[in-house]
Amino acid sequence: MNPKDLNDIAHRIADAAMEFAPSHRPTARQVADAAAVLRDMIQAAGMHGVTFADFDRVAHFARLAIQLVQSRDESR
Repeated sequence: MNPKDLNDIAHRIADAAMEFAPSHRPTARQVADAAAVLRDMIQAAGMHGVTFADFDRVAHFARLAIQLVQSRDESR
């Protein structure tokens, strides 16, 4: 994954974090973890010919990554 893609992921996660109500916004740690989750999902999907553009056509994966991390933290 190139630096442009990583920067894009960081921006998407930051933008998605601001979509949450103030009382449900992710912590800085959750934002970092969500960015890593999204990066890893895209890299894994790439083995099957799936691109970042394909992710965009299906769902808001940046928001999903945040929700996954928040769910993980709530269950601990």
